Amino acid sequence: MLLAEYRKYAEAFDALNFFEFLRKRVKIVNPSREEMLKCLDYFPSNQVADAVHAATCLKTGAIIITNDKHFEKIAEKGLIEVWNIKKAIEELLEK
Repeated sequence: MLLAEYRKYAEAFDALNFFEFLRKRVKIVNPSREEMLKCLDYFPSNQVADAVHAATCLKTGAIIITNDKHFEKIAEKGLIEVWNIKKAIEELLEK
């Protein structure tokens, strides 16, 4: 799902070469039904893509970096780790 979003933006910004560069290097992860069910309740019904992203983070232990307010509830619950963009920049610059 995220890869489809990247393709949409790559087409909009004439960046298909960069998209192909990424596509060849990413690992596709499909969250399980159980992981999806754990995440769905934290998002509005029209934000299923956000729930898929959250479930993918739950499956892999990844940190999601976003300023999207839809992720506040799941972050407060501690189900996944969510960094806003400012925090991500600060954390990554420290390393």
